[in-house]
Amino acid sequence: MLELEILGSNATAPTKEGPASCYLLHTETGLVLVDAGPGSLLAYCSRYGLDQLRGIVVTHMHADHSLDLMAWAYRWTFPEVLPRVPLFLPEGEAHRVAAFDAVFGIPTLPTMNQPITQSFGITAMPRDGRTVHKVDGVAFRSFAAHHSVPSAALRFEAPDGRTVAFSSDTGHCAPVAEAAREADLFVCEATYLEADEQALHGHGHLTARMAGELAAEADARHLVLTHFASPADWDEGRRHAREAFGGRVSVAVPGSRF
Repeated sequence: MLELEILGSNATAPTKEGPASCYLLHTETGLVLVDAGPGSLLAYCSRYGLDQLRGIVVTHMHADHSLDLMAWAYRWTFPEVLPRVPLFLPEGEAHRVAAFDAVFGIPTLPTMNQPITQSFGITAMPRDGRTVHKVDGVAFRSFAAHHSVPSAALRFEAPDGRTVAFSSDTGHCAPVAEAAREADLFVCEATYLEADEQALHGHGHLTARMAGELAAEADARHLVLTHFASPADWDEGRRHAREAFGGRVSVAVPGSRF
């Protein structure tokens, strides 16, 4: 079993439609959080118990994908200390979460001196497309996306052969297409309907049409568009993606499951 649930799909920050980037993978025995954007902890706790969480995978360290790590760490260390869970980050980015502890650690509370360190067992993900990690019995690999900070496209492969891929934030590049190769689900950012060269290829983002092109290049089976700059673009973005991709196209509406 490998099922995707959308907790939040906004770029930058929560809106009335829901949190910023955060997704749940349902495995045979628990839940894996992919990205911890603002609002992820609240959305999770409204549905599930903390004891069901088996690990967190963060694609990159921009705030709309990682800011709630501090909220998770506070909750993991107060009012009771919970067992540490795995936290996977792109290789070379551990110093950024260590900085969370430097700012938000509470010296007068022994269990919250270093909340991130005390809550998570941190593993670096080489973005080489080869190194295999495991979380709750599900294998996954990390690929080098094209973005302004180290950004990891992900490919999860369940024992039954089901595959779920995430583009992370990225411009169009070959490693992301490889991560999504023949994936059953490809969760792909579609930040813009139209954008200039700097936004797309300098900073590293996709339009919805480009997401469709990437899904077609990868021969993915089902494209799930996410990370829109505005939820008002959902319907138009779906139409744009369908112009380039002949498979099933959905929008990552919070609460939906695939």
